[in-house]
Amino acid sequence: MMYYTAFATFFLLGVASAQTSLQLSSCLTKDQNLDMYCKFTPASDPKLQKTCYYMTENKLVGSTNMSTIPDSTFKNRATVSIAENMCKLNLKGFSDDKPKNYTCFIKQTATPMSVSAVVDKSKLQTCSAWCVMQHSGAALLLAFLTFPLLSELL
Repeated sequence: MMYYTAFATFFLLGVASAQTSLQLSSCLTKDQNLDMYCKFTPASDPKLQKTCYYMTENKLVGSTNMSTIPDSTFKNRATVSIAENMCKLNLKGFSDDKPKNYTCFIKQTATPMSVSAVVDKSKLQTCSAWCVMQHSGAALLLAFLTFPLLSELL
């Protein structure tokens, strides 16, 4: 049992550290605004500048790069912020009746990484503390499982 526990712990730690893909999730605020969260793995060099931007239908929704100008339909309605390993989009006045494809781009190196998701307003969950916790579910799972697994080794 002890060997199984040690193997499971190292497997979980290895999977958590090897993830380089992006995860995109979205929810609808009480004010009918769209919140999108793009979770990414930060580059190993902390000196690299991170840039994040969102697009839909080949239109720039918003960006952390102040020199880029969003499409006129999103100007003064979208804010994009980035912190550590999360890029957040808040789109005020989200009123799309038909589903649209939104893409998050993270640029840490010369080539940006991207992930897309179809956003259907009628199927979005309401933003809540639980919704935010789901965005970092893998980290929470790892945190909750690591202690009991390591305690069996002692």
